[in-house]
Amino acid sequence: MNIMKNTLWIVLVALLSFNFACSQQSYETASVGNYKSSVGNDLYSKDEIKQEERKIIYNGSMSIKVKKLEEQTKQVIEKAKAQGGYMVSSDIDRVTIRIPAAKLNSFMDEIAIFGEVESRNVYSQDITDEYADMGIRLDNAEKARKRYLELLEKATDVSDILAIEKELERLNGETERLKGQINSYDKQVKYSSVNVYFIEKVKPGPVGYIFVGLYKAVKFLFVRG
Repeated sequence: MNIMKNTLWIVLVALLSFNFACSQQSYETASVGNYKSSVGNDLYSKDEIKQEERKIIYNGSMSIKVKKLEEQTKQVIEKAKAQGGYMVSSDIDRVTIRIPAAKLNSFMDEIAIFGEVESRNVYSQDITDEYADMGIRLDNAEKARKRYLELLEKATDVSDILAIEKELERLNGETERLKGQINSYDKQVKYSSVNVYFIEKVKPGPVGYIFVGLYKAVKFLFVRG
């Protein structure tokens, strides 16, 4: 009987130990899993992909019918200067200006009062991908240039020195070209180009005025009728 009791106690202790070990293992596994999950979530929140700033070029064009061409281009240039813009080129019947992109629509609204608007258009060009690509290429070129400068300091053979200097010259030209393109894109994104065309209204001759008078008279009669 005692042997049986002892055996039961041993079995019971073993079962309790086994359950404790399993529960402990489950706890540790759950804890590690939660920890990894929390770290993962934390990393995701820190490295969350932000909406990349889009690089978009906006340009506009307008055609305005006016009574007289004189002084129209000067007025457009004055309006542009008042909004932080500047003139690129001008003639008696057309003018090209650059205006801060944020003021493009308001500027076009202002010059629309000069006459009868025949056409008004705004064009956009998304250069985000091209801009990012040039930035990567510029960064790679500058890193390569730095490595070649380090090699040049260590080079002793004349042929090696000449080869390194040739590559440095190429990289210098590449970095300057890329910087120029990036600066040009920055300028185009910041300042919109607007082409304004003026069309002078055609004045009717003596015969034309007669037909205009007849037209107005007939129109008046029909309206009254």
